[in-house]
Amino acid sequence: MRRGRDPSSGSELVQLTSSPVISDCIYGEQPPCNPDGTRIAFLRYLHSGDPNRELWVCDLETMRVARVGGPVLSVGCQAYSDFVYYETVKRGRRVLVELSLETLEAEEVFDTSGLPRFMVRGTVSPDGRYYVSMARLGPRRYALIRLDLRKGEWRVIHERPDLINPHPQFEPSRGLDILVQWNRGGLLDEAGNIVRLVGEEGATLYVIDRDGGSVRQLPVGRPYTAPITGHECWVGRTGEVVLTIDLPWQEAVERGNVLAVRPGEASARVVSKGPPVCHISASRDGRFFIGDELSSPGKPIVVGSMRTGRRAVLCRTMTSTSSAQYTHPHPYMTADNRWVIFNSDRTGVPQLYAASVPDDFLDSLES
Repeated sequence: MRRGRDPSSGSELVQLTSSPVISDCIYGEQPPCNPDGTRIAFLRYLHSGDPNRELWVCDLETMRVARVGGPVLSVGCQAYSDFVYYETVKRGRRVLVELSLETLEAEEVFDTSGLPRFMVRGTVSPDGRYYVSMARLGPRRYALIRLDLRKGEWRVIHERPDLINPHPQFEPSRGLDILVQWNRGGLLDEAGNIVRLVGEEGATLYVIDRDGGSVRQLPVGRPYTAPITGHECWVGRTGEVVLTIDLPWQEAVERGNVLAVRPGEASARVVSKGPPVCHISASRDGRFFIGDELSSPGKPIVVGSMRTGRRAVLCRTMTSTSSAQYTHPHPYMTADNRWVIFNSDRTGVPQLYAASVPDDFLDSLES
């Protein structure tokens, strides 16, 4: 459904879903988009109280959507990969399924029935061998579990009592490292509900190797910077991580709250200054960051250059940004840099949208 052009940039807005049920683009840290930018995966909730979701795919060339799997217990992927992985129930057992975005063929790759239940989105190594996600092992025991999809084996590779929201992400070039978010002092109750998202220290980031060792702290969060917002991702194959930190409006404008850093560096660099950015992602080629300004009118999406720091508003999402994650934009760019995908409940029901990237828009940010 065409929604006209946004006056901010001339971007054409397309509403990709319209059924009176909740649609939700999968977190933009690891865009569930195929390498040529023609297909994306998203989740759909049959009703707000249903913990089981369905996996759908949208073809951006035809603007048609189709259901491909469900119920979905957990989901994971590698950024801009041909495959999306989801955990479901078949014949009374839990299994991990590999879905091809190209052929829409689904294959069971791991029996997860005997594993602790995964609690957050997972990540997949670039070679497709390892799947890593977080699970609760017991009271105050949260761990990253690694599945070896070739050998059919699994093991706990990393554990902390407050590793409640780790956002694990395999580095996309060689897959030797995993980026981990540490919500220091965070606490969940027995049902998995958030009691305290983060303690007084605030959240930070570190990197581990794919076996769970070689912990390397990134110089972000206290005492290095203001606490991170909890939104970060690898920047293409550059080896750099882009993230946002929690700053008041004026400080973000003057100092910048979009930072980037590589493991091993002594300090992070400021990428861009302006109104505070919250959720953030990076283009497949590593040239641009994509973020939402949740404290700005209309909840706009901005796109910026990782090199020059120049940024501009692509469109306004007009979403409510309530406590529900599917009302947050969570924007990301397709692999061909032609579209930005995001959530919005501007119609009253959370739906999936695409905003076109106008000709010369990206060039103007790098010039």
